[in-house]
Order: sequence, then structure tokens, then C-alpha cells
Amino acid sequence: TGDPSEIADELLTNADVDLVTFTGGVPIGKYISGKAVYKRQILELGGNDPIIVMEDADIEEAATLAAGGSYKNSGQRCTAVKRMLVHEAVADRFVELLVAKTKALKYGDPMDPDTDMGTVIDEAAAKQFEAVVNEAIAAGAKLLYGNERRGALYSPTVLDHVDPEMTVAKHETFGPVSPVIRFRNIDEAIRISN
Repeated sequence: TGDPSEIADELLTNADVDLVTFTGGVPIGKYISGKAVYKRQILELGGNDPIIVMEDADIEEAATLAAGGSYKNSGQRCTAVKRMLVHEAVADRFVELLVAKTKALKYGDPMDPDTDMGTVIDEAAAKQFEAVVNEAIAAGAKLLYGNERRGALYSPTVLDHVDPEMTVAKHETFGPVSPVIRFRNIDEAIRISN
């Protein structure tokens, strides 16, 4: 619709605008909320969606859903799986399957019809994914696959033994990164999820 710096305030305050919808970050969402005050608003401000895999799960199906949920649209969608919380009793098998499914993906040229996963939005985003993954590795996470970048192409990436306080898990990565967090019981999974 135009340059936000020129038109945003008018759209937010104009009496002829009945509804404001926005997808993006929290700071801009707060600005919109404060400026549009009495208008109806739909603000999608990100998330950090986990998949929780309990010890009685169908591990093959869980790994399939986790991989698809993490890598579809290069992980750059609001409904992507951002964290994988896996019960310690099944974590080794889950990770083995997740890595196999990740390795099976063809990533590269988004114009190639045989490509399963293409580039991310831009090179700056790919560099950010690489940085948070490198930070997690330095803090003790285990890189099992990926973390390769060429410009805006960032490989699907699997990290195991991720601490919930690591940036890659604590904040929405919004890219093709699968951080696996192991837990002991459902209460711990819920605490981490929240």
C-alpha cells in the first residue's frame, strides 16, 4: 500500500479505516495498538511454537510432522514448529529420524521444481540464523546437520541437547532450524513450552 513511514499513521487514525491487521514484530505491534486505539485490530506478532513429543508417541509420525513443520516455507511462517520438546525416553530415536528426514530434503534454487526448500527472505536473515546456531553450539548444543549458508540460502539445521534458555530456543528464530530440547516429564515440557 506504500511506504509505512508516509501512510501508516493515516491508516491507523483515519475514520474510514474500520480494521487494522498487521503481521510482524512486537515493537511495531505495540505502536499500532497504541495509535489505532479504538479500531478493531488483528495483530500477529510472532510466536515460538513447540511440538511436544511424549514417550508414547508414534515417533516416526512425530519426526515427519516436526521436519515438515520446521522446514516448509524455509521455516518462515507463523505456524512453523520453532522448538522440538522431546521426552528423554524417545529422544535418541526421534533425533535419528529427524536427521534422516532433514538430510532427505533437497534445498537450493527456489525456482527448481525439484527443490523442497529454497532461500530465506534475505542474506541478513540467513546470517542471523547462522549466528544463533553458532551461539547455541558454543554454549553446548550439538549440531547434527546443517548450519551451512550461501547468501540467502540457509540449510535445514538440526540441533540436539538445546537448553531452553539459549537464544535459538528462547526467541523465535523464524527460519529452518530444529532445536531439540529433551525433557523428563509433562510438567517440565509445559514449563518449557510456556
